[in-house]
Amino acid sequence: LPKLQRSLHFVRDIRNASLDDGEGLTGEQLAYLRNPPTEPLRIEDPSTELALSMFIALEHSSESTYTKIRQAAQKAFPTSKLPTFHQTKRILANLSGVTSVMKHMCVNSCAAFVGPLSNFDACPECSKPRYDQVKLQRTNGRIKQPRAVFHTIPIAPQLQALWRHPETAEKMCYREKRTQQLFQEIRRNGGLVDAYDDVFCGATYLHVVAENRIRPDDILLMLSIDGAQLYESKESDCWIYIWIILDLSPDHRYKKKHVLPSAIIPGPKKPKIIDSFLFPGLHHLSAVQREGLRVWDTSQDRKFISRPFLFLACADGPGLLTLSNFVGHQGKNGCRLLCPVKGRRKPGAPQYYPVLLKPNSYSLTGCDHPDVNVYDIGPGNSHAYCEQLVHLISSHTQHEYERRRLETGIVGPSILLGLQPHLIQGIPEVFSSELMHLSGANMAALWLDLWRGKFDCAPTDNKSSWHWAIFRDRDTWEAHGLAVAACKMYLPGSFDVAPRNPCLHANSWYKATEYITWIHNLCPALLYGVLPDHVWHNFCKFVAGLRIMSQYSITPSQLRRASQLISQWAPEFERIFYQRRIDHIPFVHPCVHLTCHLPSEAARVGSPICSSQWTMERTIGNLGQEIQQPSDPFSNLAQQGIRRCQVNALKAMLPHLDPPENMNPRALVSLSNGYILLAKRDKRLTTLRGAEATIISDYLNLLHAPRIWQWARLRLPNGQIARSEYQELQKSPEEIRMARNVKIFLNGRDRMAEVRYYARLIVQAADNHSDD
Repeated sequence: LPKLQRSLHFVRDIRNASLDDGEGLTGEQLAYLRNPPTEPLRIEDPSTELALSMFIALEHSSESTYTKIRQAAQKAFPTSKLPTFHQTKRILANLSGVTSVMKHMCVNSCAAFVGPLSNFDACPECSKPRYDQVKLQRTNGRIKQPRAVFHTIPIAPQLQALWRHPETAEKMCYREKRTQQLFQEIRRNGGLVDAYDDVFCGATYLHVVAENRIRPDDILLMLSIDGAQLYESKESDCWIYIWIILDLSPDHRYKKKHVLPSAIIPGPKKPKIIDSFLFPGLHHLSAVQREGLRVWDTSQDRKFISRPFLFLACADGPGLLTLSNFVGHQGKNGCRLLCPVKGRRKPGAPQYYPVLLKPNSYSLTGCDHPDVNVYDIGPGNSHAYCEQLVHLISSHTQHEYERRRLETGIVGPSILLGLQPHLIQGIPEVFSSELMHLSGANMAALWLDLWRGKFDCAPTDNKSSWHWAIFRDRDTWEAHGLAVAACKMYLPGSFDVAPRNPCLHANSWYKATEYITWIHNLCPALLYGVLPDHVWHNFCKFVAGLRIMSQYSITPSQLRRASQLISQWAPEFERIFYQRRIDHIPFVHPCVHLTCHLPSEAARVGSPICSSQWTMERTIGNLGQEIQQPSDPFSNLAQQGIRRCQVNALKAMLPHLDPPENMNPRALVSLSNGYILLAKRDKRLTTLRGAEATIISDYLNLLHAPRIWQWARLRLPNGQIARSEYQELQKSPEEIRMARNVKIFLNGRDRMAEVRYYARLIVQAADNHSDD
């Protein structure tokens, strides 16, 4: 079983990793890591600081743009000595202390020549030579130039940089402060937190802290991996994985300047031995875990040893398999959380589905277990995983291995087992439920396939009996598409991209946010009276539960409500669509099962939105925007990733290089409690007339209503901007994204209202009060 042995070899090499074994940082970089500076970073030369500021500001521009601006600056200020573009790159690398580790790889992207493959001269998968054969022959074997390389950016120097300025060091203390608050909440609430609004609110983190496995000086990490297609029109697939620093607060950790790319695995072909590409980054992390990371905290002028702890690993379905080495959703044990629920399959078919209810007249060996109670669904645990893994790797023959693989749902050891066992959540506890793909892709696709009747119809079935397939009728489908498109003007810009007409665009790069808004926000209203009543009620239970699980902050009572809704929805879903029919088993997709895990996962590791792939998707998007050489996108993307990490480290050490955005542009008036009036505003005072004047004068207890200035917009404390009729009616209907409908509390009830304009009214006025 050579593949199994190879996986074990990777795990063993990572577990025994050392900073001195030559796999990662060497020379000055390693010395810098072990002896970090104990003084704040300062740039004495104004020309150097100006060059770095220009370099950072021009991240989406080309080298020639920098050169032209440099030439213009030098012409205006002849005595200035601005560094060139390449000199500035070197200055950035030296000041940040961040560099990359380059490794050889197969020219077809099959594998990297690292770890157990480091001595191979040809790819173990495709047999392509590792080195340039022409140059090898011309130099009689003296020059071994690799045909392809990839870069890994070690995380340890970037973590050290986060402590080298008092401002960023203070931000890194969020986790410890939040932990103390959470234990106070638990004592006050009889074991419950006030709300599940972060990964630290889950029972797992609090339990590990109580056991002293996570200490105040440790740094918690979340790893996220995904495949990316850089261009729509040509082969450009690659894999990217990033680090997210959980010690930062949620309003900081997911932002671009704190998300740390770790490696870009070039394509366009899919890696065949992806463990080899993950090896350098995980080897480095394991070595730092073993030795400890030396950190100087500028805010307290103290040195300490930190231990990076891998708390969560996030990925979509295919990406998770690269980390877990599970069989995947088509297997008999196909749950991404390795829960004990067994799948069922149609006789003669290889794919299993997580069906709870046993089919009628069904006696397929290994699948004919009784009905599964939805309340019995829970995650797997590391103890059971280890027992199953030992059972798998003790196989003596290929046939025995395949049988045990089917029993356990495990293909081989997870590459993450190589990390130090006391500094990682167990397998499978480290894996998240991944809400983004569940709601924005998997469940959306399932609902559409059901409504459009896209499932294969067995000879024993008839699509005319699929009463839920409302969109098989072309007129109904087209009318629905027009209704979706017509909703655009009523969706505020905070909903991101408004869903386009699905009849025209659903198969052409429809975004996850579009699917979520369409299926989970619009369809409960648009399909009322279109779907059969009992089907619509079942769909609404799903949407209600999912909306709660998609909240950033979930109270314990809301979590109980979501658990109740989802637990009712799943068995009902099977009774409506699957109907205990053997030929309907494929109707129960794995995402139905995963939805049932969401409430328990929130209790375990906090709100699912905090460990979803949204951050990864944004990183892929903005890294792709920075590609400057479309002819060689993978190499350029790697360099952009390195540059991003260096810039982020420099910003952490010198926050003034990253001034805050102007959150309150143009004319404004700051009100109390975080409310801010924003332009536009009347140039002159307005005299109120009619009912408006009467209502306002009565409210103020005045004989006559005062003159006022009308304001168009109001920034809310949560950062959203509420608009008004005063501004929006000046736009054409095609341009409007209506944000003037608000929910108000009036006479003891929630009401919906339309804002005509905003104004400041003096309720208790002095004798010489202003008209404003």
